[in-house]
Amino acid sequence: MSNIAGLNRTKAFEAPDLSRWVRLLSAQLLFVCLLVSFSPFALDAKGVAASGGNIVNQLGYSALAALSLLMIVLFTDPKVVLSLFRPVWLLLFGALLLSVHASDWPDAALRAYLFSVMVMIAAVGAMCLPASIRDFRIALATGAMAVLGLSYFGIVLMPSIAVHQAVPPEPQHAGLWHGIFSHKNVAGAAVAMLFFAGLYIWRSGQRSLGLIIAILAALFVYKTGSKTTLVLMPCVVLMVIGGRWFGGSVLPAFTVLAAFSTMTLMTLGTVLFKPLDTLLQAILPGTTFTGRTDLWRFTLELLRPREWRGFGIESFWLTPHVTKAEQPFELSWDMREIVNAHNGYLELVVWGGWPLLAIGILVLVLAPLWDYMRTPPNRENVLLADFCLMVLSFGLLNAFLESFFLSRGNQIWLMMWMAIVGLHLARRFRIT
Repeated sequence: MSNIAGLNRTKAFEAPDLSRWVRLLSAQLLFVCLLVSFSPFALDAKGVAASGGNIVNQLGYSALAALSLLMIVLFTDPKVVLSLFRPVWLLLFGALLLSVHASDWPDAALRAYLFSVMVMIAAVGAMCLPASIRDFRIALATGAMAVLGLSYFGIVLMPSIAVHQAVPPEPQHAGLWHGIFSHKNVAGAAVAMLFFAGLYIWRSGQRSLGLIIAILAALFVYKTGSKTTLVLMPCVVLMVIGGRWFGGSVLPAFTVLAAFSTMTLMTLGTVLFKPLDTLLQAILPGTTFTGRTDLWRFTLELLRPREWRGFGIESFWLTPHVTKAEQPFELSWDMREIVNAHNGYLELVVWGGWPLLAIGILVLVLAPLWDYMRTPPNRENVLLADFCLMVLSFGLLNAFLESFFLSRGNQIWLMMWMAIVGLHLARRFRIT
């Protein structure tokens, strides 16, 4: 985007068209690799998410980070580069680095930290490199169509690895689509964000392309059977675009914050405060969010000795801290085999204690909403900000039931991080 990425910073390329194409192709490559990942259809013979491909992922994302840094150095306006050193973002990176020292396995935690940062750098490059807002939409559409094209290809020609089968551990999901993703819930959330991309492209004037992406994404989400996503999608559109029509930039931001606060009270709030649980059960008797409340109580109990410093990034689940815990017979699940907290906010507490959660809310919620409200009334800025807020608010609400914050290679998190960067840039620079 010309005033996001700036004009050509160097004289490395004399021909402006060559410079533009290098930037566009680089952005397209970043979008495709980040949204498709380096391990699509990564399932084993039973249709379960495979754990292999670590070397491929490490090499691939490292290369994307290196490419992103190189292109930013060559082409990005210095003012934009300096704006990316945002204090609240640096605070988050610093807090995560401190969490490495809290880990009982610091070497593994440091690797997780470094690769998470690398993927986030690659995502920043995807947002900054296009030479114009039109090129940004081309790169975004390329990534969206790559995901949708590969997913539909798999569903038609390779259904055994793109559609859930009637095999353990979840035979009840047989026939539901997951495409290139590991699970229907991941697929539903990720493709919902592509629906918002199609809506954004349509609103920007590229009607046919935007409509194709939106229709393909909506059909895919429906076939995943992901109830949470099917409910959240129209609600997010109503909050952001409907709010924009009736209340400018203030009403959407206020509505998203109200929805975030309500979900906080209804989910983690009911575990932390008994009166809230009593109220929830009075309104919706028997609500446990598919047993998640038991999991959250179990997690908070194990966290108690280290609730202010956590256990370190990716240093809790599937470690002796959990696997050797006393078997919780009274709970609905055997929590010792769970791989995450099924709540992104609680996961932050697991990694770095309550201080990391406070920083996370500042970076993920408060700063982006401030950016949205302060976005200048230039048409392209407004359209980009609306798109980014739809992606971000969907991710924020979905994270009350799933864990994906700062998860390297997770398309839901990467789209959220791109949205956070996009809101920052839409506030700071005029987009053309």
